Amino acid sequence: MAKQLIVCEKPSAAMKVAYALAEGSVKRVGGRLFPAYSLTRGQNAITVVSALGHLYALDQRSVGWSYPVFDIKWVPINDVDRRMARARAWIDSISKHAEGADEFISACDYDTEGSLIAYNVLRYACRGADAKAKRMRFSTLTKQDLVAAYEGMSSELDATVIEAGRARHELDWIFGVNVSRALMDAQTMAGGCYEVLSAGRVQSPTLYAIYRRENGIRLHVPDPYWVIAAEAEIAGERVPAEYAEGRVLSLSEAEGVTRRCNGADGVVSRVSGRRAVIPPPVPFDLGTLQSEAYRHFGFPPSRTQKIAEKLYLDALISYPRTSSQRLPPSLGYARILEGLGRNRNYAEAATELVSSGRPLRPREGKKTDPAHPAVHPTGNLAEGLGRDDFRVYDLIAKRFMAAFAEAAVKEVTDVEMSCGGDRFLARGEAVLIEGWSRFYAPYSFLREARLPKVSEGDPARMASVSHDAKYTEPPPRFNQSSIIKFMERSGLGTKSTRAEIVDTLYRRGYISGGMIEVTELGAGVITTLKRHFPRLVSIELTRRVEAEMEEIEGGKARREEVMVSTIDEVRETFERMISKEGGMGDGLAELVKAKREGDRTVGPCPSCKTGRLKVIRSKKSGKRFIGCSGYSSGCRFTAPLPQKGRVSVSKRRCKECGYPIVEVRGLGRYVWRLCINVECPTKRGAGRGGGG
Repeated sequence: MAKQLIVCEKPSAAMKVAYALAEGSVKRVGGRLFPAYSLTRGQNAITVVSALGHLYALDQRSVGWSYPVFDIKWVPINDVDRRMARARAWIDSISKHAEGADEFISACDYDTEGSLIAYNVLRYACRGADAKAKRMRFSTLTKQDLVAAYEGMSSELDATVIEAGRARHELDWIFGVNVSRALMDAQTMAGGCYEVLSAGRVQSPTLYAIYRRENGIRLHVPDPYWVIAAEAEIAGERVPAEYAEGRVLSLSEAEGVTRRCNGADGVVSRVSGRRAVIPPPVPFDLGTLQSEAYRHFGFPPSRTQKIAEKLYLDALISYPRTSSQRLPPSLGYARILEGLGRNRNYAEAATELVSSGRPLRPREGKKTDPAHPAVHPTGNLAEGLGRDDFRVYDLIAKRFMAAFAEAAVKEVTDVEMSCGGDRFLARGEAVLIEGWSRFYAPYSFLREARLPKVSEGDPARMASVSHDAKYTEPPPRFNQSSIIKFMERSGLGTKSTRAEIVDTLYRRGYISGGMIEVTELGAGVITTLKRHFPRLVSIELTRRVEAEMEEIEGGKARREEVMVSTIDEVRETFERMISKEGGMGDGLAELVKAKREGDRTVGPCPSCKTGRLKVIRSKKSGKRFIGCSGYSSGCRFTAPLPQKGRVSVSKRRCKECGYPIVEVRGLGRYVWRLCINVECPTKRGAGRGGGG
């Protein structure tokens, strides 16, 4: 009997794999804190173990804070991240279970990160087992797919994918650590206090793109124009109409049209109609899913990604980190739809698609992914989902069904009306076939605006005509959805990392707001990089590196060659950092001080009206509280703060009393928003406080 060790990426995946493959009972053998499972299948005795995501990380070989650093090594992640202290015990447990194993199998997620996670575990924790390990490939955690992946496993690991993952992590470490150390050293040498300032191969070009957009907004000079709107009376009905020539660039022209046409009689000069066929939406790739969830629910991309990964681990959807918009027939369309039909939310729609008599053929997009199909439901019954989890699942399930539905059809009618020498246009839209829009409701709707039936030569009176002054708008700010789309178009980052990079920019205090604005600190960091090291904010450099990662993954380039050529290209830049360090940090030091001051300033004092409320830590007791900067002038306003959790300043104000609200994180799953007014009506009878 062969002894097999299967390595999974997460504990929940390990349990799914174990119960899917077992031909008898499953025994938990990893102890209370470490999930591992023992089972048999055929003649094989199998132990399934789990990583915790990445159990190994990069670190420099040398000792101390220095740069440029190019000599790096993989080490247990707890050696470089104290928050991952339990990783040591997990690595030891995996090593123990690996003793005596005859065969090793990677069952981590089939993408760059999952392949690299398994490789490092097999190489280090399992003492070189990567050289003889096999690979399971699957896109869902259903029993059917897991059994098929086990029975059809490849005889070796996906070496080129692993090499691409190693190259990406190693280059990102070299870029990020060297540039970040240069920035922090420069600003502390200039008299600043210690502050984590990060930069990176993808992070810096992304921040630079937001900064350029911000400059475009600030430097925009609005130009005036006028819009002429009308209500036309045709066939006894009033309908909205617009000036056929579009926007008008002079006030005198706009006034002339209004004067000539307001209340004047005209005639229908042309009637044209056409049918508009609106095809179904294509299936979701990760970026489109994140965009739709932001549009409908306001979820940040990272939130959508986390929910989608949870749904995947619950075997409710396929692997979400995919760039594919295609659904191969091997998925079993009818089986998935029949599974959705067992859920009352989708029973009618799924049954209609299966029994329609039309071939089940989805509309597909252009994007492909060699590893995974588009995001789709598995057909497993989705029960007991939380509100946000259900929203994302509902979006995916309805998008899947809509892809199989008929096209929608609208009748579009244009009525052109002449009033002297001026022309106006009214447009009507009538839905003839709802098609896919019924299946995707409420996430889509077809606009209707019917016009009365008229013919050329019929009278058309301009019942009212007016003009409004407008000004050209600056380019729109990025939001969390549009910046992800920009990164995808520009080749910045990967489908798995883009949302995390945007989150990092927020955490560092470089950007703020839902409609993203660059902070003073963010502008200072990017202008410093742009002035001294322009290649490091170059989209072209990052795009080229990403293309080389794809060549490694496709077997067209070797990791070592790409590493050497890229390091040689940036080595001179890194070394120049040392010579320019002295004058580089002057502005950054002041910006860091301003950021720190802003982070602890709550707002104006409601008591003395002149001071500023700040988060203060007592030198005597070490406890934190809110106090007024006017203390020396006699203001004694104070407010207590919880002593645990991370306190941050909020722009919110309490709806009941108008006092500032602070946010506390780390006391549970949710953010605690606390009104600082101890007398606030929201706190009456509340044991723990809160409000706003």
